[in-house]
Amino acid sequence: MDRLRQLLLEAHREYQDYVATGVMTPRVFALQFIDGHHYEDGNVADKNIHRKALGAVRILLMERTDLVEQFFSRPSLEAPDIDKVIFQVYTERHDDGKQNPETFRTTSVNRVREQKLSCAIRTEDMPLLTDCVNDAGFFLKKVTVREMNGLMYGTLTTPLVAVNLMGIAYFFDCLSAMNLVSRCWQTVLERSGSILLQGKNKPQTRSNFSSALNRAKSNGIFSYKNDIDILMKHIREKYAR
Repeated sequence: MDRLRQLLLEAHREYQDYVATGVMTPRVFALQFIDGHHYEDGNVADKNIHRKALGAVRILLMERTDLVEQFFSRPSLEAPDIDKVIFQVYTERHDDGKQNPETFRTTSVNRVREQKLSCAIRTEDMPLLTDCVNDAGFFLKKVTVREMNGLMYGTLTTPLVAVNLMGIAYFFDCLSAMNLVSRCWQTVLERSGSILLQGKNKPQTRSNFSSALNRAKSNGIFSYKNDIDILMKHIREKYAR
């Protein structure tokens, strides 16, 4: 069991680094974690112990996503939590479509939350964000304050087509750093389909947002970065009061 507990702690830590931040989907994370933990140095007995432990982790990550949502979304995984996870993986039946009502309700609530940016920007500041978005040419067309509200609060009826994706990614990353939108904004925007690929009727993916953000941060220079920085400085100072 010690090896299983160790793997669960590693899985929880990497989940916080990659899934909670929107870098990976839960499925991609599960596959990569399992592929990256197949073998270790040691004798045959040690390897067998490792394989059994990894098998239990595979069941957790691939089949018991309800437990992953319940426990891995927490900032820390304590010893009693680990014991609960292990017990439920080994003993609890999990028939598709036969979740108990409370588990179904909790999972449904979590999914609804995942679809929201959890925007904490005041209504009075939305015109400022709208002007910045339009001046920086984020989208194929200029957006109205109403559309900006829809984008930020998850009520947008017609998706927007991205033109300046680095600017969009940098914009949301800055807001996320100030806790004004969810840390998982990349996941939320993909699932909501609010922002589309140019020339295609498909939503921008998490990987697109992540790649654009990495380019923006590594280059340090892209269209209208200074304008975005000025807005974010104003927002930061105002909301810090």
